[in-house]
Amino acid sequence: MNSFVPELPPWLAACLVSDSEMARAYEGTAPELIALCKHTLAVQHAFFGEAPNWEEQSQVRYAQGFRTRVCNRPADWALVIFDADYASAPRLLAAAMPALLARVQLVLCVCTPGPARSELLCALELAGQEQVYVLETSQSMYLVRSLAAQPGQGRLVLLHRGALSALRAAADEADLPCWEERRAPVLRICGSEPDAALIRLAHPDAASAGDAVPDAVYRTWPEAGQVQAPLVFPPGMEGCWLHPSLTPDFFRARALVFGSAPDHPGTRDFP
Repeated sequence: MNSFVPELPPWLAACLVSDSEMARAYEGTAPELIALCKHTLAVQHAFFGEAPNWEEQSQVRYAQGFRTRVCNRPADWALVIFDADYASAPRLLAAAMPALLARVQLVLCVCTPGPARSELLCALELAGQEQVYVLETSQSMYLVRSLAAQPGQGRLVLLHRGALSALRAAADEADLPCWEERRAPVLRICGSEPDAALIRLAHPDAASAGDAVPDAVYRTWPEAGQVQAPLVFPPGMEGCWLHPSLTPDFFRARALVFGSAPDHPGTRDFP
């Protein structure tokens, strides 16, 4: 279960967002939104933590005559692609951070087609993400197919409203694990304590729940039986986000190794 370093197309370097552009994006982003992004980063670190570089669990079943090793390591690469119309910096962070916390060595973030919103570049700058690219649609397709055709194990994340469906089809064709956000979240604000302006700043594309089942509720700490959404955020956490179905585990490669059981040690070997 060795790691693999994929080969990137030589033209990709010319599409890298420059350090100066990332710095300008940071300087041009509202301080309130920067604070929301930092809060999301803190929540990601606190909730998930950093995965180990290598995990291994061994079991011996003498009665059945075999032993097993479960090996778990980071995927070789991860590609996070967001549409140029994607609007939420905290949700972009919540999609990219699990890959970083899973210790994926090569994480590429791509806006396709450009230009990328400055607040999204700022969010990636805050996460310490250095490989951020702006690609044409055809270039993104080539990149997905090129990486998927190589021997290593990769992961693809798509953030869009349907514009990147062809990339999902290419991933399915190549058996490349893919996670998508295909719609903006539906949110519900309960009471006057949550700051509605900050919620709109974090999720300018979100819809109000109305009678629909929300993806997130903003309210004071709920009593038992009152939790009616996958995410519940109290006042003071208006900018935080987690994608409940996207965790660092998605970005880990797992192998199960079988072998014959050794001779039974007997009770004399145990205290």
